[in-house]
Amino acid sequence: MLTRQQKELIVKEMSEIFKKTSLILFADFLGFTVADLTELRSRLREKYGDGARFRVVKNTLLNLALKNAEYEGYEEFLKGPTAVLYVTEGDPVEAVKIIYNFYKDKKADLSRLKGGFLEGKKFTAEEVENIAKLPSKEELYAMLVGRVKAPITGLVFALSGILRNLVYVLNAIKEKKSE
Repeated sequence: MLTRQQKELIVKEMSEIFKKTSLILFADFLGFTVADLTELRSRLREKYGDGARFRVVKNTLLNLALKNAEYEGYEEFLKGPTAVLYVTEGDPVEAVKIIYNFYKDKKADLSRLKGGFLEGKKFTAEEVENIAKLPSKEELYAMLVGRVKAPITGLVFALSGILRNLVYVLNAIKEKKSE
């Protein structure tokens, strides 16, 4: 049993984290063993180090922490047993992919991923799958660079083709004059 001081400390700590986090995802953790949750945490730690955590916190404490961090519309996520995944460093979409794939691997009901906040915007359980299928930031950057680079590459090939044709014409004229 936590003392009042410990609870106040948890609320303060979680409020500060929620103010600077890029992702908060609420999930029902019932049905998972301790080994399962340890596996999920190790997957997150492998990708993020200390930049992401999956933590079981009492709903009343989460409610106070979210209220202190000035979030709105979170009440629907705090029904039943709740764990919270939050990301303070790194790509938040990648964390959604990790937990989504974990639930799929364990054949858990994906609706148990309750929803949350991504970059301050609320998302529902139905949107978790869509977020998990988004490309990562690195992939988006690569796609953007490819799109920006394509017209330039096309221009280079077009100009080199014109120069190549000019060389062929000049060579043909030279050969004709040398005959």
